[in-house]
Amino acid sequence: MDIQFDGFQNSIPAIVIMILLAGALVLSFWTYIHARGVSARSRIILSSLRFLCFLILILVLLNPLFIISEQLTVPARISLILDNSQSTTLVKGDYEGEQRYRQLVNGLLDPDGAVSEIEWDIFGFDADLFEIDPDDDLVSSLTLDGTRTDIDRALTSYLELHDGSEALILFTDGIVTSGRDPSMTATRIPVPVFTIGIGDTSRLNDIAVQSVAHVPAASINSRIPVDVSVRNDGFPDMDIPVQLWEGETLIGEETIRSASMRSVRQLRFTLELEQEGLRAFRIHIPETEGEWTTDNNTYYFNVNVSDDRIRILHLSYAIHPDVRALRRLLEEDKQISLETRTWISGDRYSEGVLPDRADTLDLVILHGFPARQVPQDHARFVARQFADNALFVIAAPGQDLARLSSLLPGRLPVRHQENHAWFEVQPLFSAERADHPVLDFNRPDDLRLPPLRGSIGNVQTTSIANVLMESAYRGTPAGTPLVAVQTTSDYHTAFFNGYNFYRWMLSPREHTRDFWEKLFNNMTKWSAATPDEQLLDLRPLEPSFQIGEPVRFRAYLRNEAFLPEENGVIELSLSDHLEQERRYIMSNDGRGWYSLEMDHLPEGSYRYQGRATRGERVIDEREGEFVIGGVNREFIRTIRNDDLLSFIAGRTGGTFLPHNQADHLPELLAEEIGVVQRTETVSRTIMVHRNPFWFLLILLLLTIEWVIRKYKSI
Repeated sequence: MDIQFDGFQNSIPAIVIMILLAGALVLSFWTYIHARGVSARSRIILSSLRFLCFLILILVLLNPLFIISEQLTVPARISLILDNSQSTTLVKGDYEGEQRYRQLVNGLLDPDGAVSEIEWDIFGFDADLFEIDPDDDLVSSLTLDGTRTDIDRALTSYLELHDGSEALILFTDGIVTSGRDPSMTATRIPVPVFTIGIGDTSRLNDIAVQSVAHVPAASINSRIPVDVSVRNDGFPDMDIPVQLWEGETLIGEETIRSASMRSVRQLRFTLELEQEGLRAFRIHIPETEGEWTTDNNTYYFNVNVSDDRIRILHLSYAIHPDVRALRRLLEEDKQISLETRTWISGDRYSEGVLPDRADTLDLVILHGFPARQVPQDHARFVARQFADNALFVIAAPGQDLARLSSLLPGRLPVRHQENHAWFEVQPLFSAERADHPVLDFNRPDDLRLPPLRGSIGNVQTTSIANVLMESAYRGTPAGTPLVAVQTTSDYHTAFFNGYNFYRWMLSPREHTRDFWEKLFNNMTKWSAATPDEQLLDLRPLEPSFQIGEPVRFRAYLRNEAFLPEENGVIELSLSDHLEQERRYIMSNDGRGWYSLEMDHLPEGSYRYQGRATRGERVIDEREGEFVIGGVNREFIRTIRNDDLLSFIAGRTGGTFLPHNQADHLPELLAEEIGVVQRTETVSRTIMVHRNPFWFLLILLLLTIEWVIRKYKSI
């Protein structure tokens, strides 16, 4: 051990130190210079003890530093990263699967083996990197059941954790089934990487569903393509049947002809979706004699089929060109399912009776309601029938606007009184509301619109209304809304306070016609949309998961003030097609985020329901669906990627060894980095003020001084 003084660490000026030392010396001797009955020798001893105490305190205050260097014998430190994916267990060629893999790893870690002097940092990886305690049972830690191989993520995580290992040994087959190409990340690793290639490079006779491309969601009564890619290894000039199944029903079959010994063929199925719900399908290739595995012959996928058309009821109480223009616009929109009723007299409509289920409608358009001839009883019935629906109210000649305000109190963004009047008006856009979704389209600067007939005078807006367009009379703003909207917690409401907009549709100017279509299309769809007050965002990370793959959920929760809810509880329940229910509590990750991971769920389709609470209060609820099933991507490509493993080793100064040459690894380690114990010099800094010895010494000196004083009766 070598101790060296490294100086003082303080910011006290030298002059201050000299003054402190001088003051301590003077004070120490002045204390006893006039002591009577005490010999000069005793006064000198007592003064010296007092000064020595002051001197030690001043030295400690100056913070002297000492460096202690010592030589230690330490083992070499190496990181070991082990592939935990299912492809490592495949018995193929001269590779004996899991047995050979564990034999290699256990031989390397054998405490009595050739590299027993190494200190190991052990990790496993599949979709993520995870740490393995060297003292744990390797069989239980390395399960070899991972459904993804993400080498890039493993190396990136290793770089974040790297803290001094001298080399990295990577056991993997190099077959990347998830994440990015790891080549660029490998070039950043600061230590040599020794890649051990497990698996085999031989080709075996196999037919596999290589990929399936489809849309995850579609509308009811639609037709969607399903593109299938089939890989053939070793079966030339052969008819291969490819089947499309839904449950136990075969709904399609195509036959492809393998053109050569190795080939990839594409084909397309067309799905006709006539039922709502999460539809579970599978592509299946019947087993062919001579295939080495059938685990990759089936691919599961699902399509969420929904009736997402906007259901609209258009009630007209006037015979006017505007009615036909609007209905024509709505009928041409494939997103809209339109019902129409035209009032004749009393409670009669030309297309039949009014719908008795208002809750099945997304929007009710009241066009010219109520006409002056509509009986009061029927007008009240219509208002009650659709009071809880989203409304789009459009003016028409002969409309009793004052009665409308009394029939729908609080539902409309405007209120009319009896003595309003109709005039020719031009629309005037509100600059403050230009960003409203209804006006979310480009308007030409030279837009010229034919005049409308608009209601002017004795028209008021509510406190929550947004006026998007005003009426201008003879070029002057009339202070009356032409288009007004409002939003409550349950629905949107829009009001068009004018008529004769059919002239816009008939305009010879294309941008005028385009403006009218976009304006009324936006007003219709905005009115039909439910106001978004979603407090709980809950969903699985994938719409479908492979068999054996963990199912992960993520959620974000806000309170009613739209702030992150950090103290909530999210309960998640799952039910399968057999109505078996499972219940879970999501983990609270902080700042409003929650997560859940579930293992070992069997194949099938599942419906989930999430319920967020805080105490006894329910914050929000969400539900949805997902599917478990699909071709195991670990069995699609089974040829060891020697090129990638050689590149990683070569760019880092390491060596690539296939598994049948891995016995040479100890020799390589000894040659490249040395695996015997080596001597290292370790230095550490000692700060005097952190050692209690000096304070104990001061107490001892003061005690000796006190004893002498008592003995001399001072």
